[in-house]
Amino acid sequence: MNVVANWLMVAVAVTSLVLSVCIPILVGLFNSHKKTAKELSEHRTHVAEKYATKDDVKYLGDRMERQMKDGFNNIKEILMTHKDDV
Repeated sequence: MNVVANWLMVAVAVTSLVLSVCIPILVGLFNSHKKTAKELSEHRTHVAEKYATKDDVKYLGDRMERQMKDGFNNIKEILMTHKDDV
């Protein structure tokens, strides 16, 4: 009976040691995960508020292309009219 009691005390001591190490590690991991999730959420909100969407960029690119085309046509027209004057 004494041997069983000794092994029971060893099992309790080992379990206590394992739990005293594992519990803080698990709590730390949980808190770290929670903090990272919050930071990611804030970053997503920041990006959604501050940066252009794909459609916005496409619209601006098309608009710039039209403006450049019109500008080059105007330059071409001006050069053609001045060519005739010379």
